Amino acid sequence: WVAELETYADDGLLINALNSAIDQAEDYPEAPDCCIALAAAEVVAALLGKPVDDCPDEVDTWIQERPAPSASLIAKARQAAEVVLASSELKDLWAESDEFEAWQASVEGLLSRLPY
Repeated sequence: WVAELETYADDGLLINALNSAIDQAEDYPEAPDCCIALAAAEVVAALLGKPVDDCPDEVDTWIQERPAPSASLIAKARQAAEVVLASSELKDLWAESDEFEAWQASVEGLLSRLPY
């Protein structure tokens, strides 16, 4: 997904990725869509100057050439992360593992880097 992001000059891929989780909120967001939505939300946080510690170099390079995200993009990133954390296939898969609490803390950390 990051390789595809590098080919985009705008935030279209981010919006599509975030919408993929948001649009499934009433149903049961599928794990692959959730993973991509969380990656997109992480890019939005990075655009705000709040990247995750292990942010890929490709993302660091991509964000250097981009303006700060709009308020609507930030809100969409928050909404997508909240959907994934509330009820999703990805959450249920992590809940079956010994690393659930670490995953949950990671998503909550992402949310803390995305202002209201």
